[in-house]
Amino acid sequence: MQIGQKIIRLDTVDSTNNYTANLIKQGEILPGAVIMADEQTAGKGQRGAVWSSNAGENMLLSVFLNSANLSLHQQVALTHFAAVSVLETLRKIGISAQIKWPNDIFVGHRKIAGILIENAIVNGQISHSILGIGLNVNQMDFKDLSATSVKREKMAFYAVEDLLFQLIFVLNKYWEPLESGDLGLLRSLYLDNLYLLEQEATFEDENGIFNGTIQGISEVGLLTIRKIVNGETILRNYDLKEVRFILKSGL
Repeated sequence: MQIGQKIIRLDTVDSTNNYTANLIKQGEILPGAVIMADEQTAGKGQRGAVWSSNAGENMLLSVFLNSANLSLHQQVALTHFAAVSVLETLRKIGISAQIKWPNDIFVGHRKIAGILIENAIVNGQISHSILGIGLNVNQMDFKDLSATSVKREKMAFYAVEDLLFQLIFVLNKYWEPLESGDLGLLRSLYLDNLYLLEQEATFEDENGIFNGTIQGISEVGLLTIRKIVNGETILRNYDLKEVRFILKSGL
């Protein structure tokens, strides 16, 4: 599969992931196709959140991926693939970023990109995936959000289309180990760039706010945090909805 051989450009759409899903249902799209929009009226984020973006200023896209023969247990590899690809694209233009678990991209303590992957599961295998990426490129005003953009970091305008082609190149680079089953490489790159890894930070779970230290991720992608409970040091794995970061920026 070659990512980006077909690129569909839209002015406005509710969500590029929704648009891609509809094309898949109609049988009108091939794996590797990229759907890109200038504006999303109902962009989607993690936990059912809305991805808000100024029209024409940012990169909003979805990619239709075939399964790469991944089982449901291995679906976290797609997160590793996507996050590492966005990270490397930014570094190619001189922006040093990290991956905030599970799939946000941060510069310092500010969000510059988000990833949303929607998988279709058949008999315990991933039949296909829709990879959604939102990258802040030229937007400068984020109101009260703790966010940043390529332009804010570099103080220069960047053509969204140029960044798109750079991202497509990197996605194809990392699709090869994903497709060949070299999942350890992607996991290692993900862990090497994990935000707040082995740093004491503040979190919140069902028991309230606590201080802990991120130790890594489990084999299925849960966040492993070391914390002290009743004087005893324990390791606990958290799923996405089970823990919240209390960031230094106040989010």
